[in-house]
Amino acid sequence: MANSEKNKVVSELNNRAVSLIDAGRYQEAIDLLTKALSLDPLRTGILFNRAEAHRLSGNVEAARRDLLSDLHIVPDSPEVLHGLGLLAYEQDDFSLATDFYKKALDKDPAFTPAWNDLGVVEFRAEHYDSARTFFEKATTLDAGFSDAWFNLADTYDELGMADKRAYAREQLRKARLRSGEKPDSEEDE
Repeated sequence: MANSEKNKVVSELNNRAVSLIDAGRYQEAIDLLTKALSLDPLRTGILFNRAEAHRLSGNVEAARRDLLSDLHIVPDSPEVLHGLGLLAYEQDDFSLATDFYKKALDKDPAFTPAWNDLGVVEFRAEHYDSARTFFEKATTLDAGFSDAWFNLADTYDELGMADKRAYAREQLRKARLRSGEKPDSEEDE
């Protein structure tokens, strides 16, 4: 198979797999991504996507293996480091999660998901002042990052900052409208 043809097939397999992940059809996505990897084992992003499918299907060890393999291909990837942090967080290893989030920020100080997730770890530990700092950094870097606005509003609530909570809720509403996300619901309160 010619290189350009192989690249096209791998890209098509990856795109179909991402659609399957979005549809919750994780094993089918894993199968397509495994096929893509057999054609191009060093293609950036394929291992990352397969790791996400494994993670969402509950296979944490397979997800970790894929992310660690991807990290060998792209050692400066904040996305991969963040993904490893998410796995650690899901396993309640908050110290390791924090380490990976900080490593992601060492690679890209503007990587907003890592700022947000550092805040999540701090919020869970009831360190609301430091959580606020991380969420505020995330929203400063990306005013459209609705998860960070949501978390910041909750943090302001814990800190008894009603005016700031109202402001964060309004920014959350605007961010969701801009991105086409569903509007606020009572369960978000």
